[in-house]
Amino acid sequence: MTIGTTITTALTAVLANSWAVELPPEPTFPAIVFEIDSTPETDWVLGGGYTQHVITVTTFAYTKTELSTYKATIQTAMEAIAGFITEEESGDASFEELPGVYAYFQDFRIRTTT
Repeated sequence: MTIGTTITTALTAVLANSWAVELPPEPTFPAIVFEIDSTPETDWVLGGGYTQHVITVTTFAYTKTELSTYKATIQTAMEAIAGFITEEESGDASFEELPGVYAYFQDFRIRTTT
């Protein structure tokens, strides 16, 4: 299973309205969007064979209460993934496209074998 499939599976269990990279045209809310930045770790251990992934998950909702609820559930889902290292950063995200929609981001680091 690829990291993309793993993340998609974890996040759609939290909210079926989950998307890779960007929101669809005419989005509905609440919604989740994620991006994956992968870097091979050839020198981490002898022989390498590992990849580190930074997954940025952005949640969109009409209320801050919804964001708070999804934040905790997303963290739990990501922690359940094999190779989870940490949540590195989180906070309010800039989203000005639709008035009345709040956004919150979370960055997670996961290591997988290649």
